[in-house]
Amino acid sequence: EVAKNKRQPYCVNVDAGHQTSAESWGTGRAVARIPRVRGGGTHRSGQGAFGNMCRGGRMFGPTKTWRRWHRKVNTAQKRYAVCSAIAATGVPALVMAKGHQIGGIAEVPLVVEDKVQTFTKTNEAVVFLRRNKAWEDVAKVYTSRRMRAGKGKLRNRRHVQKLGPLVIYDQDQGLTKAFRNIPGVDTMQFSVCFLS
Repeated sequence: EVAKNKRQPYCVNVDAGHQTSAESWGTGRAVARIPRVRGGGTHRSGQGAFGNMCRGGRMFGPTKTWRRWHRKVNTAQKRYAVCSAIAATGVPALVMAKGHQIGGIAEVPLVVEDKVQTFTKTNEAVVFLRRNKAWEDVAKVYTSRRMRAGKGKLRNRRHVQKLGPLVIYDQDQGLTKAFRNIPGVDTMQFSVCFLS
């Protein structure tokens, strides 16, 4: 239900399927009473129009932007979901089931000292990830980058890739700039984790 709150409205053009002059021929001509395109001299004339069963007609129940896209979710439920997700990061079996490569690291979640927050260079972040045996999870992202299946390719979503490590910090002293250019690595401020 929470996932529904990020959806954007979509609908078909309100005029789609009705941009023609058509009227039913009525009864007595041994054809269906569906509206038919007027005129002559073209294949289109005499063809059925408007109905959802007709070629070039509108769809049944054209979609509207005022559909109820979002859902209200109780604050307690949202907090419960966040707590459950954070608790799951401490269970290696669940983390590995999501596809993360955590074979080399000491523990999950991996807690490090505050000095990491002062990193400003990507190279510092890469060295840090390699030293803590977390680079294997980033390498997986590099190899997983591939072309998206379907129409998303035409809509500025050409590529898909797996997710890598999530870095949670308290104060951003340059850390976000250090990690932002590494594929698959996301950063999140500590206080943002909890839904109000």
